Amino acid sequence: MRLIDADELIKYIKTWEIGTSISSDQKEFIDCVNEQPTAFDSDKVISELKKDKFIESECILSDVHQGYNAGLSRAVEIVKGGGIE
Repeated sequence: MRLIDADELIKYIKTWEIGTSISSDQKEFIDCVNEQPTAFDSDKVISELKKDKFIESECILSDVHQGYNAGLSRAVEIVKGGGIE
C-alpha cells in the first residue's frame, strides 16, 4: 500500500480534456477517490505522540527522558511533513 495525495489526484482528473466542464466520468472518478478511507489521521497521530512526551516542568529530565522527547519531536515533524523530504 502507498499513500497518495487525493487532492492532487482530483486536480489531475479535472485536467482531462474531455470538454469545458467536468464530465460524468470525471465526476465518477472524483467521487470514487473521495469515498476512499483515509489511511491515517495525522492530527490524531501527532496528538498521541505529544501525549507520551515527558513534561519538563514536572521534573528534572534525565538524558534518557530528554532523548525520548527528542525522538517524539522528530516523529511529530515526520508525520507533519508526510514523510516527504
